[in-house]
Amino acid sequence: MAGPTRVLLVDDDPSLADLMANQLDDLRENFSIQVETDPNDALDVIEAGPVDCVVSDHHMPRMTGLELLRYVREMDPDLPFILFTARGSEEIASDAVSEGVTDYFRKRRGSEQWRVLANRIENAAARYAAERAVQRRESALRRLARTVIDSVSTPVESLCELGRETLDVEYGALITESGDDSREVLVESIEAEVPFDTGSGVPLSDGVGDLIVDGSGIVAIAGDGRDGESEGGDRDGRDGESEGGDRDGRDGESEGDTEGRGFSSYIGTPVYVGERRYGTLCFCDRGDRAAFTDWERAFVELLGDWLGHELTSEWARDQSDALRSARNRVQRTLGALEDGDETTVREELTAIRELLDRGPPSTTAVSVELS
Repeated sequence: MAGPTRVLLVDDDPSLADLMANQLDDLRENFSIQVETDPNDALDVIEAGPVDCVVSDHHMPRMTGLELLRYVREMDPDLPFILFTARGSEEIASDAVSEGVTDYFRKRRGSEQWRVLANRIENAAARYAAERAVQRRESALRRLARTVIDSVSTPVESLCELGRETLDVEYGALITESGDDSREVLVESIEAEVPFDTGSGVPLSDGVGDLIVDGSGIVAIAGDGRDGESEGGDRDGRDGESEGGDRDGRDGESEGDTEGRGFSSYIGTPVYVGERRYGTLCFCDRGDRAAFTDWERAFVELLGDWLGHELTSEWARDQSDALRSARNRVQRTLGALEDGDETTVREELTAIRELLDRGPPSTTAVSVELS
């Protein structure tokens, strides 16, 4: 999830801390900088999170930079920590390396030091974000693998929760569709309460740009409203064409769709039971997201395919039960024919036809628990 680089500056001298913050802010528009003059307050900020990089002075009266580093490493062994000090020494540098410092930087004269520091913060934060992304992907795939091989029934809610947490969004849902274009949210997973109704669909906020529809049916939109730009592009070459205008599975309708009253980011994939489209598995957020990555698209598609496979298997089991029931009715029909009971014959044949014509459901869940 793209966004600002959140930098925490820790220095007991407010004027120096503000100078540093202003210099870095002028050099990097994507830096979101918070200044703390008390290391204990800095620890509270890190605990509340998220923080992408800590830059701390060493010589502070309440807690040295090395002591702060030790506490930070107990909280997060990988969080970038740059020790930025005017009165450094080889001993301090050696101790900092032993404690797991990411970088050690001596303060210098002139404006060039700020460019060097900005580059080091940017590079350290980028590595940290990449490592976290890999860890999140590995964790998501492990959880999905456990779900697939689990012999115990798995609620669809768990699948929505897995997707929501992996994508780092606040909302996930399975929306069923009927032949009359009506929609129903069958299952949803919400990080926290949202200030608008999601009962009949997923509203998007105004001005979010065009949806991107790729060849696999994935629908995605990034929340900054840049004319539907999305990482990975439009893989079927339709230049941002919105298939049927389907922002939320409701053919372009935007019920309750007002600025600040809907989601600004959306990604969804169709779910099929047999050859019939059963609904949409989608994930949404109100935060500032630049794009959904190719990996995120692939993961959502994988979730949708697996869900469709499981629901199809459940429907196939129902069909097997229907066939057994039809066989029993055939026996009753034969008995009614021998008895000359024309009424019973007609009733049984009608029931058999209904059993054999039964297709995948379009509005009612096959099962909210997957076995």
